Amino acid sequence: MTELQLAGRTDVGRQRRDNQDAFICQPIWSGEIEQTTDSQIDKLPGNPSALLVVIDGVGGYAGGERAATIAHDAILRYMETPTGDTLTMLREAVVYANNQIDQERRTVPGFSMMCCVLTAAVTDSQANKVYFVHVGDTRLYRFRQQATGETTQNNTSARGGVTLEKLTSDHSVVGIREDANQLTEAEAMQHPRRNEVLRTVGSAPHRIDDTGFLESGEADFGPGDGLLLCSDGLTDMLPRATIEAVLSESSLGPSLDEALDELIRQANEAGGQDNITVVLALSKTAVSQPPTVNIPTPEPMSETIADETPLATTVAPTAAPVSSDKKETGNWWLIGALLAFMAVLTYFFLIR
Repeated sequence: MTELQLAGRTDVGRQRRDNQDAFICQPIWSGEIEQTTDSQIDKLPGNPSALLVVIDGVGGYAGGERAATIAHDAILRYMETPTGDTLTMLREAVVYANNQIDQERRTVPGFSMMCCVLTAAVTDSQANKVYFVHVGDTRLYRFRQQATGETTQNNTSARGGVTLEKLTSDHSVVGIREDANQLTEAEAMQHPRRNEVLRTVGSAPHRIDDTGFLESGEADFGPGDGLLLCSDGLTDMLPRATIEAVLSESSLGPSLDEALDELIRQANEAGGQDNITVVLALSKTAVSQPPTVNIPTPEPMSETIADETPLATTVAPTAAPVSSDKKETGNWWLIGALLAFMAVLTYFFLIR
């Protein structure tokens, strides 16, 4: 049996007055769906599915925050009830959110430039898979415990701890060059065009089969694997090695809240230039408890009974019973002798 730990949090950062990010981090198809707020921590037993989404609003305060809210609510509504293939349903949910934003953008004054970027994922603990849909420069990583000396995806020798594997591609001017190894991570983090995105949710109407809009896929997600979804407010501030170090120290414990706190704290200490949103999921093999056997405790004896009960009793060995046909005749001769004596005594008194 698998246990899924979930944690999500968003923070305004150090240089923004308002938070235009949103997130979803909760179970689906196994009970009621609850609205997420600034922070959420869950531990789910059994073989649950979870909906994980990070949304980063674009288009100024009013427009960006509104676009993120529309996407959040639309995806929740669409994913509330399973209707078929998980990945197809997730793609449809993002297209539905896109068209809801586009419709309001076209009709509400002041929102004409609003849109958002997002990464959405659904975990399937029974199939040991994660399905994802992505638009923009939010990111999805899978993290795993690396054995000492094991070769990482960058062909380096690991020293133990957690390693991150990026599952999505950035749809941004700088992100494309970084993914193609034309820029180092440090160069990309400092690049003046790092926030220019090439794909957004809500800036135009779309269909599910439109090319050049959605990136989607699936990846293995089994016991021991973790997922990190985040906005660029985290990855523009912290390099991969720092994130790996935080996850190595915090995420493999009983919960993920320490990792959330530390990632957001360090991103703010590094400058906190944007809103910071992080969603974490960790799949674990649930430890089954051995069955408990209740053995009744004997009632204590009363003082009276205890006083009368010997500490030890010696029992003589008993022979096995033997059947017999003999009758009890041994006492009849004594009765006859007594009657004869009384007759003689009576005769003696009569002749006197």
